[in-house]
Amino acid sequence: MTRHIVAAVAALMATMLSFPVQAQTPGRIPIGTNVSGLDDWSVEFTFVDVFKQSRPWLSGSATAWEDQRPLDLDVHGWVRSLLPGQVARTLMFWDLSRTPGRYPSGNYIVTYEGDGQIEYGPSARLIERAPGREVIDVDPARGPGGIGLFITATNPSNYIRNIHVTLPGRSADERFNPTFIDRLQNYRAIRFMNWMLGQTNNNIMQRNWSERPTPDDARWTSRGVPVEIMVELANRLHADPWFTIPHLADDDYVRKFAQTVAAQLDPTLRVYVEHSNEVWNGGYPQARYAQQRGLELGLSANASEAQIRYHALRSREVFGIFEEVFPPERLVRVLGSAVATPAVTQTALSFRDTRAHTDAIAIAPYFGVQANDLARVRSMTVDDLLRDVEGSSVPAVMNQVRQHVAIGRQQQLPVIAYEGGQHLVTWGGGALQGDPTLEALFDAVNRDPRFGALYSRYLQNWSDAGGGLFMHYTNCNVYGVLGRFGSLEYLDQPRSEAPKYDALQRWMEGR
Repeated sequence: MTRHIVAAVAALMATMLSFPVQAQTPGRIPIGTNVSGLDDWSVEFTFVDVFKQSRPWLSGSATAWEDQRPLDLDVHGWVRSLLPGQVARTLMFWDLSRTPGRYPSGNYIVTYEGDGQIEYGPSARLIERAPGREVIDVDPARGPGGIGLFITATNPSNYIRNIHVTLPGRSADERFNPTFIDRLQNYRAIRFMNWMLGQTNNNIMQRNWSERPTPDDARWTSRGVPVEIMVELANRLHADPWFTIPHLADDDYVRKFAQTVAAQLDPTLRVYVEHSNEVWNGGYPQARYAQQRGLELGLSANASEAQIRYHALRSREVFGIFEEVFPPERLVRVLGSAVATPAVTQTALSFRDTRAHTDAIAIAPYFGVQANDLARVRSMTVDDLLRDVEGSSVPAVMNQVRQHVAIGRQQQLPVIAYEGGQHLVTWGGGALQGDPTLEALFDAVNRDPRFGALYSRYLQNWSDAGGGLFMHYTNCNVYGVLGRFGSLEYLDQPRSEAPKYDALQRWMEGR
């Protein structure tokens, strides 16, 4: 997630020389979305089996919620044995009882293999128990917390494993929450950055193929979501997948990842691939790693230039591996860059043969309020702030977009958005971080029906500036100090109450 602020159709199409773009509505740029990170506190309820979105095991006891003792786990993350008095706890839908859209109430079916004892709380109550199958009644109104599942005893010779917790009224054979699918149905592409790198970017440190997440893992919040599941979602939605390869992944990982995608993806879909995320952004570990490697390899004596050149080098290497697996018409090789710094784009494209193996320049054209400007807008009304961002921030970022489009036209490359949308956030604002007045103002602006109209004009400005595929950040996320990036605040939010989501849908519907 980017942490800074950031013509006509004929001109746009002239830039699309490297690959065709299939828009949802003729004459309009295509829209995609990023999915949110997979966490037990996420309001993007992704799977019918909600255990897949559970928190990693906590070790505790009857008197201590968490005691930091090690847990004996198998290769897939199941608890093989317990120490004397030890309890293994995991949490689902945690601390969501106060969000506008609560997790579903009703009877959840819990199935498992093995011998042992499971207890539940605080919003879950056991109502039926049989070997390998239990039913819990869940009511978010029971108080703070969510669904807690606690293993209090397990047989090391036949330990509890393969636990599934199925949403009320759904079949265990289903993969994705139908509401999740419905809300993504119209998007042309899905970017899986948060599923691959984690919510805070590259906190999932995958190096070797043996470290990858697998479909048999207990949950997908620890090591990320398996490539097989991402491909399954892309096929289900008939949307192009956008993969963000971890910065530490070796060549064997990249090759086997590409081969898995090729074997399972609908052959009518294309693949977007990029090296990591925001490698230019010094706040992320991938940026520091790139700088270190660039200097070690002697790519430049200048640390910043060495960093960007390494990003170009590794992008080229990743692209080359995917080129061995996919034909050119099915592959979009994406070079990520900084919207506010066209020099980053020029540096990366000019390094060795990067340009010859790149299909698109990707930037993040966010609009909003910069951290050093929070004090100025704090006294504004909703009307004031709406006028301010449209009159100042949107034109400023579109000027940056046009600079990248000029580079793209010179290089015969389209410019697309890997992320974009509003950026009203107090995080990083020093003494004003979390300021209640600002938080309330930013919430109100995002919920104002006029913000949807502003979003529509912003999309048109992006198109008029020469931008191509626009990947909104993000699909569904609760509002708070970290921002208001979700087009939806909760998954089943009425479209009439979600102006950003409605604006994106209207654009795709041609209205």
